Amino acid sequence: MYRDVRRFGTWLLVEPGELDPYLATRLGGEPLGRAFTTKRLAASLANRKAPVKAALLDQRTLAGLGNIYVDEALWRARINPLTPARDLDLDEIRALREGIKKALAAGIKRQGATLRDYRQPDGRSGSMQKEFKVYGRDSEPCDRCGTPIAKTRLAGRGTWYCPVCQPG
Repeated sequence: MYRDVRRFGTWLLVEPGELDPYLATRLGGEPLGRAFTTKRLAASLANRKAPVKAALLDQRTLAGLGNIYVDEALWRARINPLTPARDLDLDEIRALREGIKKALAAGIKRQGATLRDYRQPDGRSGSMQKEFKVYGRDSEPCDRCGTPIAKTRLAGRGTWYCPVCQPG
């Protein structure tokens, strides 16, 4: 049984041999794979004038990053989500790569986040929502500096960040 309560999923039937070429044009690299290097991330962002958050939500940049984990990764990297992706320097991209890996590792360890309707296959809730550093924490104190977390809209999505730790 396929159940997609948030309606993000789609089904596509392809002929043998068509899947890899189809995905290659629509998905970026796997952020937990060995090929996810600072150099590759830099190349993916180099010509993107869009804000870094929007660039990371674009599945052609990296596969599988959603709104929650992009906000969490940017907080870990101390990068403002509104920063144009192409303006990031090598040190920022290195920090972003590590932030992405750490945010995803935390989510995996905690079996995802149950905010409304997400459940694990066995029906249990994930617990990542108890560990969020910025996502959904509007006006709560930053775990790092105590400044209230700010919220804005970017790429049509709610975006949370610390205005002190992630200066614009």
